[in-house]
Amino acid sequence: MLKRRIEFLCKKKNITRKELVEGLVTPAHLANILAERHPLMEDVAGEIASRLGVTPAYLLRAAQADEETLARAEHIFAELSKMAVSELEGYIEELDDRDDTLTVELTTALMKAVYYQQVNDVNAYRYLHESYLNFYLDKYGRPDEVELPLPLKKALLFYKIQYFRSKYQYFEVLKHVASWGALLEEGTEIWLTAQNIELEACVHLKRFDQAKEVFEQTMQQVYARRMFHRLSGLYVANSGYCFAMGMVQEALLALSMAEANLVYAENQGEVLPTIMNNRIIMMTMNGDLDGAVSEISRFEDLVNREAEETKLSLLPAMKVYRCEVASVRKNWALLAQEISLLEGFRLTPDQAHALAFYRSQLALAQGEAALFMEMAQSCLPYFEQIQHKGRLEILYEALAVVHEDARRYKESTIFYRKLVHLLRNH
Repeated sequence: MLKRRIEFLCKKKNITRKELVEGLVTPAHLANILAERHPLMEDVAGEIASRLGVTPAYLLRAAQADEETLARAEHIFAELSKMAVSELEGYIEELDDRDDTLTVELTTALMKAVYYQQVNDVNAYRYLHESYLNFYLDKYGRPDEVELPLPLKKALLFYKIQYFRSKYQYFEVLKHVASWGALLEEGTEIWLTAQNIELEACVHLKRFDQAKEVFEQTMQQVYARRMFHRLSGLYVANSGYCFAMGMVQEALLALSMAEANLVYAENQGEVLPTIMNNRIIMMTMNGDLDGAVSEISRFEDLVNREAEETKLSLLPAMKVYRCEVASVRKNWALLAQEISLLEGFRLTPDQAHALAFYRSQLALAQGEAALFMEMAQSCLPYFEQIQHKGRLEILYEALAVVHEDARRYKESTIFYRKLVHLLRNH
């Protein structure tokens, strides 16, 4: 770990290892120190540290992995992986970015990255990677191939899982969550989190037998250990399984069970929006548009009671729901009105691409082929990346028809083929 830290600091200072030890020790001697064939003496550490702009302890303790160090890293991992996102901001701010031991420092950075991703703080996430994490991920980014202290390995696997979840790459999620789960104590809070993620991945990959087994195993642990505060999240995950199986009423019942068990939940403010979001989506996809509108109105009433900052973060989702219902109903006047309202908000990437999709559908209905093409092509790569079948089916068909009408038969054929492939594989 000393080797990686010195390499990182040299990169930051834009100097070579030879320049670092010039007039102090030979490059060969430094190589032996970094390979742990010779110890790093305190006087040498002091000189090197001075040239790198750090304390001697930052080098001498870099590779330390004693009991106290591992306990501190484990505590950071445990706290940041079990707390509700809404409770983490203060804790995150209190954590020092720098630590003499690389185990604690890198664990902290990985868990901060997970937090920034969850709250969609793009700037903080990018800065952390560019200024620090990218270097270490290049060296340690394959957790199955490198030997790392246990807390750091757990943090790295959690980071990888969350990264692949954000990219909808669920084969990778399932692979990493299996490795991660093997390191976690069964029945603990973080083990239950791993089970929920595994269930989510199984549903996305249509491994329904495995999903059912994971749900039943997790439910047994929840009741055996009386961890009722996890029931709502578990029922939400189960509703996704039921809906993917085509059991719509069972899925909606699972969401009702999730809402009924909110009395036990420690983070009701995070779980309830998920429940309502899923219910609205399920009702809309199942054609119960009146039910969806009623649920949207109920959700809006709850949002309007929140603090201004929370309200501003949730209101765009309400407009997306209303755009979806208007689009499904082909109520183009209402869709145009909802689009204009949605454009006034700060949007997440998902919401921004949804907006482009709705604009494409409105343009198509109004006969504006050029605008349709522009909007459709702008959001198509995103929906292909996340494999959103509903969006892709509509876009492929419309793009094929518009190209055909323009006598661009080659492009039209490409989109018809994509549509056939999509339908065959789903």
